[in-house]
Amino acid sequence: MAVLQKIRNRAGIFVIIFVGVALFLFIIDPSTFQSLFNKNSNDVAEINGEDVEYQEFMEFYKLHSDFLKVAQRKENLETSEDEQIREQSWNDILQKYLMEPYYKEVGLSVSEEELNDMLYGANIHYIILQNFTNQQTGQVDTASIRRFFEKAGDDPGYQIIADYWKLIIKKDRLSTKYNNMVAKGFYTPKALAEMDYKERNTLFDFEFVYKPYKSIPDEDIKLTESDYKAYYDEHQYMFMETKASRDIEYVVFSIIPSAEDTLATLNGITELYKEFIELDNGHLDYANRYTEHRTQEMFIGKDNLPLGLPEDFFELDEGATSEIILDRNMFYFAKIVEVAQRPDSVMASHILFIPNDSVTIEQCRLKADSLMNMVKKGDEFAILAVMNSEDPGSKNQGGDLGWFTDGMMVKEFNEACFSNKKGDLVVIESQFGVHLIKITDQTKPHRKIKLAMLNKEIHFSDRTSNYYFSIASNFAADNTTAKKFDDAIIKNNLVKRIASKLNELDNKISGIENARDIVRWVYDENTKKGDVSTVFNFPDKYIVVKVSAVREKGVLPLEDVKTIIEPIVLNNKKAEKIMADFNKDLSAKADLKTIAEKYELKFDTLTNVSFSSLSLPGFGIEPNVNGIISSIPLNTISKPIKGNSGVFIVKVFNSVQAPEKTDFSSDQLSSMRNYATQTYKIFGAVEKKAEISDFRAKYF
Repeated sequence: MAVLQKIRNRAGIFVIIFVGVALFLFIIDPSTFQSLFNKNSNDVAEINGEDVEYQEFMEFYKLHSDFLKVAQRKENLETSEDEQIREQSWNDILQKYLMEPYYKEVGLSVSEEELNDMLYGANIHYIILQNFTNQQTGQVDTASIRRFFEKAGDDPGYQIIADYWKLIIKKDRLSTKYNNMVAKGFYTPKALAEMDYKERNTLFDFEFVYKPYKSIPDEDIKLTESDYKAYYDEHQYMFMETKASRDIEYVVFSIIPSAEDTLATLNGITELYKEFIELDNGHLDYANRYTEHRTQEMFIGKDNLPLGLPEDFFELDEGATSEIILDRNMFYFAKIVEVAQRPDSVMASHILFIPNDSVTIEQCRLKADSLMNMVKKGDEFAILAVMNSEDPGSKNQGGDLGWFTDGMMVKEFNEACFSNKKGDLVVIESQFGVHLIKITDQTKPHRKIKLAMLNKEIHFSDRTSNYYFSIASNFAADNTTAKKFDDAIIKNNLVKRIASKLNELDNKISGIENARDIVRWVYDENTKKGDVSTVFNFPDKYIVVKVSAVREKGVLPLEDVKTIIEPIVLNNKKAEKIMADFNKDLSAKADLKTIAEKYELKFDTLTNVSFSSLSLPGFGIEPNVNGIISSIPLNTISKPIKGNSGVFIVKVFNSVQAPEKTDFSSDQLSSMRNYATQTYKIFGAVEKKAEISDFRAKYF
């Protein structure tokens, strides 16, 4: 009965709890309840406990991408540019959440007056100077800068640039202010400056015996697991990973066109060749229409003849056509469509007129014709260029473009300069506007030819691609463990490739563009060390990957660093043995010469060594020795000193104290300046201390 009563009492409690939970679930919003247990799926990061939403990240991304598109006059960004902007946006996020709280804490800001001063006042920011300094005179027109920012609202593109510059300049100014404030906080006491002065200028002469670690063969030292662990436990700070990384090994199955693929390409270009040689004219247009990789239309000399053409082809008459030639993975043929005597280089000047909404191309041509007549009547071309040219890069040089080679300029400009002779005046139109050109000099003309070239690259067929896919698939299916993977590589004489320290956001692996799918698989929560992937498809290859190392953020496991620390652990064991032998000799009152003779070591002397130098001539960095020689009494033999390269015993026989002085103000100032130069490390230190969870890999 007592037990039954306990059950009834507890049942009452259970009912109360159940009803309470039911009421809680009834009145609470399900999405709110879910949020108590699930992380916000829209977060791109968590920084010091604060959520950073994806939308905020993309606002920074849009800011940078809009500016770059306008500045470079392009609609879309290259893949590399996109990656750089994403990284820049991440840095903006870090700056906002890590540094801006410190700026606010001390009350830092940039006023409108201060910003204007950096835009077009007495202290113009370097970003503005870079874009508004006249490259010829070195002068800055502050009035034009002011007009740019005042009129930027009239043009959406200019507004994007103006707003972007203002934002970047304000951020840079805040950072500079904070760093300067921290730099002013460094102070070196007089006593510390005096101590540093003496450490740098007090010199010691000493005798020593030295036994290098390499004098003991590695095989004479037996290392145990406890030896490794002892060093690892004491130096874990050295093996701290700030972010996760992975190592992979992989096999590439390149898709190589088959003999049938090569024959198919040859048959295709042969049909085009038959049509080509039957043409009466229009060979250049035909070649440009059907070629796979279009070549620049230009005259070439003998040294620039395409690979594969016989040398005597250059000397053939206009109209000569080559045979079909195989050059690496491409078939091509060529026809000489024009022969001319042309210089290799030309020196020219020009006056440019650019049409716009109020000035037509015809009006530009009339201006050019008018100036040409003035030059013919004796007016100075250079003066007219300074007064009239709209090319900012050459007008202040009198229109002088210097020397340039055949093919460097746009087609119309190039042809005018290389098909006419020295001293000629020519008016031409190009994509930039109307040019009045004066040919001021030319190298000696010689034979050149223009080629019509038609090429076809040898591509692999679907059948060939499927063949290599089956090879890669069989390899992946048959070798699903790390051992099988390694054994199969050796057995089949395959090339194993390695990629180390892959980060979760990496997009490239050495030799592999667009490797995101591989990186995503490597970082999948179900992928473990030793796992072998299925086949990854690429346009010209198939790849099978094995995960060879997994490193998470934090202290690396002992097994991952064992090979790295092994030489150090070996030297530590050697040091123990050498120091034990030396201690026995010192206990027996042996002097340095006696110890040197016993072990057939060199007994030597070093002079003028200071504490602060940290190194020994001929031995490199040996701070332990520098520390001992500055602290032991004269003519006293030290205990064995464990160094970086071996074990030392020293005896200081002379010391020269630093010259006496009482004014250490310059030493203080030098020390404070040295500390002040380290403020660039502030952000890195704050980032290292912060708790950052990076979720960008979910999105990119």
